[in-house]
Amino acid sequence: MTRVFTENLGPKAMSLVIATLLWLAVVGERELSTAIDVPVEFRNFPKNLEVSNDAVNRVNLMISGPAGKMTDAILKEATVVVDLEEVNRPGERTFNLDGRTIRLPAGLQLERAVPTQIRMRFEERFARDVPVRIRYEGNPMPGFRIARQEVQPETLRIVGPRSRVERVNAVETDPVEMNGVIGELESKTSTFVDDPQVRIDGNSTVRIRLVLERIGMEQ
Repeated sequence: MTRVFTENLGPKAMSLVIATLLWLAVVGERELSTAIDVPVEFRNFPKNLEVSNDAVNRVNLMISGPAGKMTDAILKEATVVVDLEEVNRPGERTFNLDGRTIRLPAGLQLERAVPTQIRMRFEERFARDVPVRIRYEGNPMPGFRIARQEVQPETLRIVGPRSRVERVNAVETDPVEMNGVIGELESKTSTFVDDPQVRIDGNSTVRIRLVLERIGMEQ
């Protein structure tokens, strides 16, 4: 019986030392806390609705856990996922940011989230055509003026929440440089809608043609 305890003492002692060191490494690892910004993911977005308010798109998470897990690679696995499957009509909805929406890597704990809730206002998706307004920068050569201006297409379709789309009267082109222009000017330029919740449906580029004439000339 004593041979069981006396044989192979060297390997047994080494195994005991390794096990002890591993136990100390796990138990003795420092606990740390850190704050990270995480983008909010929205799933099952309703097809016929739009968000009309400036909804939160990033959340600050205070996370704690063993020092060995506080690496950039592991922290990048943290996600905030808001499921919109139950949203099926216009109105305001509040979503809590808790264990159901915040997903952390194994071994990490959530201390707090800022903000703790997200409120979103859903409206009917609405589209309409609005005119394109040309913006100018600078002035024609002295003695000249704009006799005719053309833009193709003359209107563009915009899409977004109904209340915000109805407030948009026109989309504007990027500034057209007028300094030193004589005769005619043709160019392509981008357009812009001055509301982050409203977008141009399709191609936002237009073609501009300007005809300048001397002041005093008959049209």
